[in-house]
Amino acid sequence: MGKRQKRIFRKDIQQHLQELLQRRTVQVVLCSKVVINGDILRLTPDELQLQDHRFGKHLLPLNQIEEIIYDLEAPH
Repeated sequence: MGKRQKRIFRKDIQQHLQELLQRRTVQVVLCSKVVINGDILRLTPDELQLQDHRFGKHLLPLNQIEEIIYDLEAPH
């Protein structure tokens, strides 16, 4: 099994809310090019609450997010 990455850009986040809530770990790329890796705690049409792997919580307005990336298992 290989891994593939799925990228969801800011303009597409609304259409992928349910899909994102099913993912355990995601990478969030902010407009400032900062990347935060963690688990989605809550996702609304306006903001995303993420818990990083040091148990820090981040409340991110969706308008500050460039894209959300997560891994998919892919057959070789």
